[in-house]
Amino acid sequence: MNRRVQIQHLVTDQVFSSLGSRPTGLTAAEALERLREVGRNTVEVRDRWRLGRSLLRQFTNFFTLLLLAAALLCGIAEYLQPGQGMRLLGQALAGVALLNALFSFGQEYRAEKAMQALREFLPAKVEVRRDNRIHSLLAEQLVPGDLLLLQEGDRVPADVRLVRVEGLVVNNAPLTGEANPLALTAAPVDSPLNESRNLAFAGCLVLRGNGEAVVFATGSRTEFGKLAYLSQAVRREIAPLERQTAHMVRILTRIALGLGLTFFLYGIFSGLPLWGNLIFAVGIIVANVPEGLLPTFTLALAMGSLRMARKNVLVTSLNAVEALGATQVICTDKTGTLTQNRLAIARLCGPLATTALADHDQRARLLHWALCASDIQQVDQHDRGDPVDIAIAQQARAENLSLASDWSDRKFFPFDVEKKRSAGCDRIAGQATFAVKGAWESIRPLLRHLDQGSPDDPPVTEEQLRQADAVMRQLADSGYRVLAVAGRSLPAAPTAETTQDTLEQDLCLGGFLALEDPLRPEVPAALNRCREAGIRVILITGDHPATALAIARSCGIVPPDTSDEEILTGQQLEQLSTTELEDVLQRGVRIFARTSPGQKMKIVLALKNQDQVVAMTGDGVNDAPALKAADIGIAMGLSGTDVARASAQIILLDDNFASIVAGIEEGRTVFHNMRKFTNYVLVSNGPEILPYLLYILLPVPLALSVIQILVIDLGTDILPSMALGQEPPDPEIMQQPPRGRDFQLLSPALVVHSYLFLGLLEAVWSLGLFFYVLHTGGWQFGQELAATDPLYRSATGITLATILLMQIGNLVGRRFDRRSGLDRGLVRNRLMLLGILVQILFSWALLYVPALQRLLGTGPVAWPIYLLAWLGIPLIFGADGLRKWLSSARA
Repeated sequence: MNRRVQIQHLVTDQVFSSLGSRPTGLTAAEALERLREVGRNTVEVRDRWRLGRSLLRQFTNFFTLLLLAAALLCGIAEYLQPGQGMRLLGQALAGVALLNALFSFGQEYRAEKAMQALREFLPAKVEVRRDNRIHSLLAEQLVPGDLLLLQEGDRVPADVRLVRVEGLVVNNAPLTGEANPLALTAAPVDSPLNESRNLAFAGCLVLRGNGEAVVFATGSRTEFGKLAYLSQAVRREIAPLERQTAHMVRILTRIALGLGLTFFLYGIFSGLPLWGNLIFAVGIIVANVPEGLLPTFTLALAMGSLRMARKNVLVTSLNAVEALGATQVICTDKTGTLTQNRLAIARLCGPLATTALADHDQRARLLHWALCASDIQQVDQHDRGDPVDIAIAQQARAENLSLASDWSDRKFFPFDVEKKRSAGCDRIAGQATFAVKGAWESIRPLLRHLDQGSPDDPPVTEEQLRQADAVMRQLADSGYRVLAVAGRSLPAAPTAETTQDTLEQDLCLGGFLALEDPLRPEVPAALNRCREAGIRVILITGDHPATALAIARSCGIVPPDTSDEEILTGQQLEQLSTTELEDVLQRGVRIFARTSPGQKMKIVLALKNQDQVVAMTGDGVNDAPALKAADIGIAMGLSGTDVARASAQIILLDDNFASIVAGIEEGRTVFHNMRKFTNYVLVSNGPEILPYLLYILLPVPLALSVIQILVIDLGTDILPSMALGQEPPDPEIMQQPPRGRDFQLLSPALVVHSYLFLGLLEAVWSLGLFFYVLHTGGWQFGQELAATDPLYRSATGITLATILLMQIGNLVGRRFDRRSGLDRGLVRNRLMLLGILVQILFSWALLYVPALQRLLGTGPVAWPIYLLAWLGIPLIFGADGLRKWLSSARA
């Protein structure tokens, strides 16, 4: 017989017996033996090798492998022909590969440390009874059979069966997704495990009362742990940026290897020496591989993650920065994300109308009665108690009603699960008063009068009760949580022996409290931005369909005239196949109510089958599988569980939907900026490749050495690329539709623009000055020049300086796709100004500073020739500006 199924059916003595425990608790020896047998009460799976695998992964991308292979070739060339500088080049290439890998690993490690700081959801210590004494233990030391003591404010550390209860109320939202308080009992119940009111589950919060419970499941055996395991079993797909980067790396690697191998073989057949061919092959590879691009990618993502953090969006995986910007659909929960996760009174209604009570005396009487039936304590000037009671107290203060009671004999009857109401006695305006609040169906039979504002209210009629029924239904259908409040005056103060049943007679219905979890004020504007950005928002909640519809209407997920037929419940969803669900989503259904964890994941997977990039929000354990299955899992930082946060890539520090939209804008900006600096970096590949092609095909000197190419890729191009990565969001970026999964970072248009337009322009102008310096120095076509020849050093120096200067014009032009880039924002980007200054100073220093000349193999040129290199800036900027103007004119 399975005790997990039966535990809720047993009486107290049987509970102790079945779990091998007793009212005095386990002995220390029993607890130690069980701890050895079942293990610690934790759901975390420790992977000792995860960081090692992460570091190893940084060395396995194509660019890194290619750089390491090039470094190896340099070592071989140095061995075959010493003194050619290949050792230094090989060390530089290996150093670049190592630094890039370590930098990427460092960012992942930093994000992991941030996650570890957040994993504090389950309680650190708990109180248990062992050997008939109360002990304070670490929660992970709990074992089945332990007798746990629960108090108001505690977080339940394991699945437990209640054996003693005093007004115990819990919030099961972390597990079920529903924030409604649940009153517990110690009596046996005949219901399924997850619906049993004599059980409390790991991760849930004790709102009120106290009690004792026997632990029956710990660690991965809890409902909490089962969902955690399910989330770990879900494999997250490769992020959009990872696919884009891999695609780009494959293309550039094939180009580099193809050209390198082709011209190596050409050199062999032409009779060139082996070491010379190796040097040449390395040069072709280095010229085609933008060595600084991947570090710049990582840096741009890291800077984007910092900007997101300032907007309360914590990124635990760098690729999620860009992935969030690619979002096409947001699947959001309700409580705490769209709403404030607190109950508030939206309306005070009389017995026979859904409109707000206007009469001041009736409003005051209704609130006083509600307070009389509430139990609120003030701790450090904060209200403590049931969320409903706190909402009543806040409304009373807003209407300037006193919460203080001067009656020492005040009685309170806690919420009773069977009666579905709470009650109390207090002195109101000097008069002893009894009041109840709770479910309408439980208070209806107790009524004798309706409060209609007159001193002598007549007896209630059946017709009036039917009108009150209608008021209750209309408020509930509007998405409110509705409580009925009734009361009566007492002839004298009740005695200690007076029972609740004795007092509950001849009551007068004061009216109804319509409570709601208020919408966050900034959410409607955020949802409007989603619509403008072409992002679909779908509400998936465990709440009642009427509540879900009311929230969706009020915040703008669906139009105000949307009917309840546009809602799909979990029961209906269960009957649909994946194909049928895809049809439903295609039809435009945007509200799913009463959903289970498996159904949330089913919705996410159906959307992904439609090639949608899906972001999923969640805070509870029940959300973890869907968070892991989504392209971008977004967990709540304030109210979320550690399992939800561990399953997510993004954590909202303020639990606010509006922060998601701010993050999407930042993510789109990061990707847009990545395209900018990818375009910028690849332009310099053109003037780096063409000299090698001319060198192998024609009897001319090589215009750029490999070291000089590395100066461009790893030196002067890095700072401007970082500056482009810091460009602020374009004002129109959230008016553009989201890009699809097939949108390429390295698109054919970008390749043509980089290599065959701007790259070719840079190559022609820089090589033109190279041959101009050679020609004016007396060089003849076909003449060989030594690498130490002053004329050759001057010619190669002006080539490098020209490329650096032309990259300034390219940099400013890359700021916008359709605008020039010469606006006020240019001077505000200090990093860009610094990058421009570095390009200018370096272009001058490599020609006229002796130490740099010796390092790079360059030489000086006459000032008029250096000034001709400056003409490359307006040349490339103007040519690109003309292209933009023609593109805009055609559009």
